[in-house]
Amino acid sequence: MNRIAGLAVALLALGMAGTAGAQPRAPGTDYPNRPVRVVVALAPGGNADLNARLVSTALSSRLGQQFVVENRPSGGGTVAFDTVAQAPPDGYTLLVGALGSHTLNVGLYGNRLRVHPLTGVDHITISSHSAIAVAVNPSLGVRTLGELRELLLRNPGKYNYGSSGNGTTGHIAGAMLVQMLGVQVQHVPYRGSAAAFSDLAAGRTAFQADTISFLSEHFRAGTVRGVVIATPERSPMAPDVPTSAEAGLPEYQATTWTPWSTTLGTPLPIRQFLYEQIAEVLKAPEVRDRLIQLGNTIPEGMTPERTREFIASEIEKWVPIVRATGANVD
Repeated sequence: MNRIAGLAVALLALGMAGTAGAQPRAPGTDYPNRPVRVVVALAPGGNADLNARLVSTALSSRLGQQFVVENRPSGGGTVAFDTVAQAPPDGYTLLVGALGSHTLNVGLYGNRLRVHPLTGVDHITISSHSAIAVAVNPSLGVRTLGELRELLLRNPGKYNYGSSGNGTTGHIAGAMLVQMLGVQVQHVPYRGSAAAFSDLAAGRTAFQADTISFLSEHFRAGTVRGVVIATPERSPMAPDVPTSAEAGLPEYQATTWTPWSTTLGTPLPIRQFLYEQIAEVLKAPEVRDRLIQLGNTIPEGMTPERTREFIASEIEKWVPIVRATGANVD
């Protein structure tokens, strides 16, 4: 949360477009006329939380109503889904998640999933995309993905990898890597990226797969070493970290994204309004530059309809991958 403290002051001082005169409202309504609850399906400190706080701070300034962030990471985001699904469909309870909460859980939970991302909530937009990278503790003595594989092959079952929690993108990205490398490594779930990173930095876990937006500053500080970024191109935020192809594992590809959703049945004009307002605040340098600085890319034109279509395509892509890894949440 300290990452956006200065931004909050800056946005309020600047008074972004819409705060000086009549503040924007959904067509034919006075929405929003009271505080809006923003339920984040992940713990504080990660990329989804960062997105939620940056955008919510800007929306509060722009619309003159507080957008209040509340983290509900339990159950890999399923508790957050339950919370939003049970709220009135009036646009006053929003959901911010990630690839894990909105896609991977379909493969992990199957029929046990109480609220399906396509049929249990309505969608608004996607505020960012962020590539997945893999970090190791320098004390392991490995500098490349190949060296990590050799170490793990020599010591089957000895090492663990940490993630931000069961069902998260880091969990499945780590499980994918373990499967592709053909090694035996135990998964250790934590309550958020920051908690997982604490043990990685202390040498209690061997590696962590997480967003480049979360890991980049730690790469620059030298606290951990990046051995691969799961994209076709290197990231300007971590230019020394090799791509999957450069690391010898071109099929290892993973990118997460930050969806904004709300209670099923929320009127389309309200969702369209929220999409338009989020799109506007994402154009503000104070928001856009910070997200890009941390390794995010900002998509355009992600309307409610396009967001739902995108999530459906990601579910179709990722569910077979999740099942192939054998990952579970039990």
